[in-house]
Amino acid sequence: MMKKKDFIQSFYIDKSLAENIDFNPYYQIIQSGLGSHIKVNGKSLISLGSNDYLGLANNGDVKKEAIKILEEYGISMCGTPIVVGQTDINRKLEEEIANFLKQNDALTFPSCYQCNTGVFKLIANKEDIIIADKEIHSSLLNGISLSQAYFRLFPHNNIRMLEEIFKKSSNYRNRFVVIEGLYSTNGDMPPLNEIIKLAKKYNAFIIVDDAHGIGVLGKYGRGILEVFDAFDDIDLITGSFGKAIGTFGGFLAGNRIIIDYFRYRSSMYFYSAALPPHIAAASIVSLKYVKEHPETREKINKFARKLYKELKLRGFHLTNSTTPLISVLFKSSEDTFLATKMLFEKGIYVVPFISPSVPKRSPKIRMTLSANLKEADIDFVVKAFDEIRKEKPEWVK
Repeated sequence: MMKKKDFIQSFYIDKSLAENIDFNPYYQIIQSGLGSHIKVNGKSLISLGSNDYLGLANNGDVKKEAIKILEEYGISMCGTPIVVGQTDINRKLEEEIANFLKQNDALTFPSCYQCNTGVFKLIANKEDIIIADKEIHSSLLNGISLSQAYFRLFPHNNIRMLEEIFKKSSNYRNRFVVIEGLYSTNGDMPPLNEIIKLAKKYNAFIIVDDAHGIGVLGKYGRGILEVFDAFDDIDLITGSFGKAIGTFGGFLAGNRIIIDYFRYRSSMYFYSAALPPHIAAASIVSLKYVKEHPETREKINKFARKLYKELKLRGFHLTNSTTPLISVLFKSSEDTFLATKMLFEKGIYVVPFISPSVPKRSPKIRMTLSANLKEADIDFVVKAFDEIRKEKPEWVK
């Protein structure tokens, strides 16, 4: 039998990467709200680490509505949606996100992670196969693992390999294809039109996690479904209010029959405390802003194109991003951490992704562009990377 001391020691986290450079990029203490800059341990930094793409987390109208409803309803309903948690405002948010995505109905969750974790156990069993892009989020992978379905991954955005799996899966009751609308560490999109074509050919059910795409992609911010005019072709959409919408929580949208089934059978939904009404109200105002302000998307896309071009010209290795999410690739986790520290010291907050969050062979620094930023901020970032290139020329060879 293992001794208690040895058992506790088995949970040891190796922090040598951070200790070797005297800098831990994770769990930094943030001392401000979101804006073009954030305050970290007393230091003002250009913020490229938040998912507040449209700058709505500190938007005056959004905050004003949240304060108003906070005064009326209090902090929380302290109950699940199935009892006292489903206020009129919460239900209105579900209706608003469903209408926004041109779907029949929707449910809201405390987080998109929770939503994704609960989807597959309810709809798939050992008679089914789930086929997913290799780059999907860990929440989707965790959710899939809870089902009894057979599971296959296909190489990122590789349509040929997806069809090969389809051809070999005719004996299953149902086929489920799982993708993202905007991949959260690459910044690229799936070839959705081709995936839809294959799904129709092989009678497959499509699930899209558009957490990063909602608010960012499409003229009106309706995400990947708007980009490909695929509102009638996707069976279930999951997403987050905690990114471009600027609040927090997650959602599931789709056919009314399926959504109603989740409403009464999803333990992730009805056993969790409902979103506080003031958060639901703020999200409704944010959704309205998303639709009515396409110039915010134009701004962040302009910044993204400029930053991507300038970093490419300087020889940095980048993911094939076509969105306001850009990742810089490094050869090792050590280099990734060191680059993060160097940028921090130069006044820029970025997020490093290393194994197991991403494959060991592709550690990266992720940067998300926000409407809070100014042209001068982008120039400052480019200058900082230029200085890094001169200090570490091997990173751009």
